[in-house]
Amino acid sequence: MFKNYIKIAWRNLRNNKWYSAINIIGLGVGLASFVLVLLFLNYELSYDKWNPELDKIYKLGLEDKDGIAWNGATPEPLGRLITDKYSNAEAATRISGAGEYEILVGANDKKIYQKGITEVDSHFFKVFPYQLSSGNINTVLNAPNAAVITEAVKEKLFDNEDPIGKTIQLYGRLEVVVTGIMQSPDQPSALNMQVLFRSPYEKSNNHWQNFSYQTFIKIKKAVTAQQLEYDINNIYYTDQQKKDNLTYQQYLERDSKTLVFSEKLSALHNFPKSGGSNFKTIVILLVLAFLLLVAGAVNFSNLSIAASIKRAKEVGVRKVLGGNRRQLFWQFMGEAILFCSISLCIAILLVIALMPWFKQEFNIQFSIWGSNIPYFIFQIALSVTTVILLSGLYPSVFLSRFNTSKILKGNYSQGRSGLKLRNFLLVVQFTLSAFFVFAVIVITSQVHYMQTKDKGFSGAQIVRIEAQQGTREEGFDKARTALLSVPGVELVSKTTLVPGDAEVDTILNNYTFNGQTIKMTTVKVSADYFKTIGTPVLKGRDFNDSYADQNTRSIILNETAARLWGDQKAIGSFVGMPYCDSVKAEVVGITKDINVQDMANAVRPVAYSINNKACGYLSGGALLAKLSGNNLSQTIGNIETSWKQIEPDAPIRYSFLDENFQRIFNTYYTIQKTISFFALVAIMISAMGLFALTAYIIKERTKEIGIRKVLGAGVSDVVILVGRLFLRLIIAALLIAIPLSWLAATKWLQTFAYRIHLNWLMAAATILTIAVIVLVTIGTQAVKAAIANPVKSLRSE
Repeated sequence: MFKNYIKIAWRNLRNNKWYSAINIIGLGVGLASFVLVLLFLNYELSYDKWNPELDKIYKLGLEDKDGIAWNGATPEPLGRLITDKYSNAEAATRISGAGEYEILVGANDKKIYQKGITEVDSHFFKVFPYQLSSGNINTVLNAPNAAVITEAVKEKLFDNEDPIGKTIQLYGRLEVVVTGIMQSPDQPSALNMQVLFRSPYEKSNNHWQNFSYQTFIKIKKAVTAQQLEYDINNIYYTDQQKKDNLTYQQYLERDSKTLVFSEKLSALHNFPKSGGSNFKTIVILLVLAFLLLVAGAVNFSNLSIAASIKRAKEVGVRKVLGGNRRQLFWQFMGEAILFCSISLCIAILLVIALMPWFKQEFNIQFSIWGSNIPYFIFQIALSVTTVILLSGLYPSVFLSRFNTSKILKGNYSQGRSGLKLRNFLLVVQFTLSAFFVFAVIVITSQVHYMQTKDKGFSGAQIVRIEAQQGTREEGFDKARTALLSVPGVELVSKTTLVPGDAEVDTILNNYTFNGQTIKMTTVKVSADYFKTIGTPVLKGRDFNDSYADQNTRSIILNETAARLWGDQKAIGSFVGMPYCDSVKAEVVGITKDINVQDMANAVRPVAYSINNKACGYLSGGALLAKLSGNNLSQTIGNIETSWKQIEPDAPIRYSFLDENFQRIFNTYYTIQKTISFFALVAIMISAMGLFALTAYIIKERTKEIGIRKVLGAGVSDVVILVGRLFLRLIIAALLIAIPLSWLAATKWLQTFAYRIHLNWLMAAATILTIAVIVLVTIGTQAVKAAIANPVKSLRSE
């Protein structure tokens, strides 16, 4: 019996190629989009799931009334304090990692730039369950200059040699000895660790004022996050914060307090308390992909109903020959299953074809055949089953209920119940289409706004040159002189906070002014920095080579920082700087705000000063060179030659500032392109469904149209007759879609510190787009019916 169902389904598919192609392709594209985003979601949710012990690990951070303090960093001794005084703590470690920042690593006359360089302590492997392929995990980090590298780094530096006991050089100056080789986990991790090393400056860094580390603890038995934080804060308060004989409970009731918070390692990638996450974006894409899949399923159902007039006599004949409703139901469900199976095959081919583009656009690495393939197959099976039920259940019931006597008499009407569902499905389709159109308009407008908004600096023809810390500090004057001697180089400067870098230091430090504390980000620059990047000094003066400027006795504020002074005159004011209590710095200028990140983040208050000679030490950053002229390639070539004299042991690494800043927006461009594709597919599916339904309506009313034409009706009258049947449905869809779209867009835009404002033109553009699609779709069918010979219409059955 089932074999016969499949044969009949295949015969129907072959005889109705147009309707079948619309059904299968629409459903296949929707299913492919959903599968791709589902793979993306599964990949993101797999972070730090590679070992059960990871569920016991928590990252600690500090927060005060202003939010997350020190960018999630903690004092160096915090882990030891918790281990000593918290009975549920099994172990603790602190790390300082470069993350995605590439560091120069050298060994065996080889030099590479490597990500994941991480300073650790001797307790690292007591917390993190990494495995070693070489070395004793209990002693591998005991030596003060020990280093553990991954298999990938070992291949880059040592090829097939045994690296144990050999020296590698980090940052161009720090020498450590390889004591072990670490296996990388087979699933993604929020912590990229490729080289672990002990620092020779470890003892001097051991003090509570050092906020250069992230602290992780491993607990013995599971507790709630609230209980964990309560216990740890009690210890932290008693040991470090207690004063004025306040009890811990009294301290918690104060407005001004600093508390420790915890983040589970397994949730660090997707749900961080400090830092950003792509998870909301993925969920949005998944919801939109699911809506697109629903649109395809609804289209299938609508087209099946629309095609039912052609199947009516077939159903009648089968019933006369003894076919019952159950058999007819499974016959049509068999067709739905066949169509969905073909759509799934098309979807899989599309996923395989689109996978390289998708991974490149979102900068991720995953595979269909991942480690959790049974769970993924279950997800796909559940999705396809849902689609089959959505697309095939009602048409199967609808067709199997045809009245035999009415069918054979030529009456195919099924009453108002079927009409209501058909109309409802059409409203759903165009609600989704309008939603996607509105989303594309909003996202395109926001991306354009971010592209054109004044960033506060000019990145054109500015080269960012990676330099070692020695070159940026004591060797800067020599490097600057060498680069300025290159024809085409106008200005050279340095900064610890480079606009356009993917990772920037936005830690807020405490500055004192007139008895009040003001939090600002400290940035160390050179005298020509603002000239190099084209940022104007709005009030006061720029830095110069004076003793005060060169020895951190002068600072320049950005506009955001200056506003924190309130009504006080900022220029000429003296400010107490962090780590510089005995000497105050004079505010000598106010410069324009510089947006160093994307528009999702507000500009931070910044205090600029020169050099690391006083008032705290900042590392990181880069050299910037402003180029002139049109022959950039020759200038770059000359810079490369000159760099061999500046850093002979390190290959030059450079990039253009405007290109770096543009890369920050890549995620938004990808979302824009993805949702535009979704919108195009949704519109095509809806238009095809409306086209088929219009044909169905005209087929039902063929004789009526013929009679109206005989009585004098023109083409416009027929178009109006057909169009008004759908007009109220499209209006209903728009009345639902516009408020929902407006609400969703408002929520999305709230994630940006700088954003566009929604306006009625966006809604009008959405309505106009849908109106044009509807008019073209209905008009072509209606005009065709209107110009048909009425004699043939009256003869039709």
